Amino acid sequence: MKCFTRSSFLSLALAASWACAAAPDPSLLGCWRAARIVLTAPDGEKAEDTSGRCTLQFKADQFESTCKTTSGTATTTYRYQVVRPRVYAATMAGSTFRTEMVGSTREYEYRIEGDQLHTVTVPPAMAFAAAAAAQRVETDAARVPCP
Repeated sequence: MKCFTRSSFLSLALAASWACAAAPDPSLLGCWRAARIVLTAPDGEKAEDTSGRCTLQFKADQFESTCKTTSGTATTTYRYQVVRPRVYAATMAGSTFRTEMVGSTREYEYRIEGDQLHTVTVPPAMAFAAAAAAQRVETDAARVPCP
């Protein structure tokens, strides 16, 4: 009976922590064009993209990242929730190019100043995440009209 009680308590605590997460931040909602994306690899090497080819569209509980590539358009959908002030957790729900990362979650610190959005993330310390993704991703984006 003790195991049932402990596992029930743990399940309830996890559900309560998710339910007590902050409400969606209305300032995130809408569309953003990435002016600068900096990917830092585990070895410290950086790659910067200033092409403006990627956009984010935030809705109440999900957002979509769309990037134009030489081979077409890459689209990734995330479920997200604000978990602390100026921090949201995003779980990859689907992707046209990084399917091995579907189900993975990252936390993003974000700051909005006027029509500018700045995000930064550090992935969880797991071998899978380190091998499959940049160690740190930093983005500067500008608000744009949604299509």
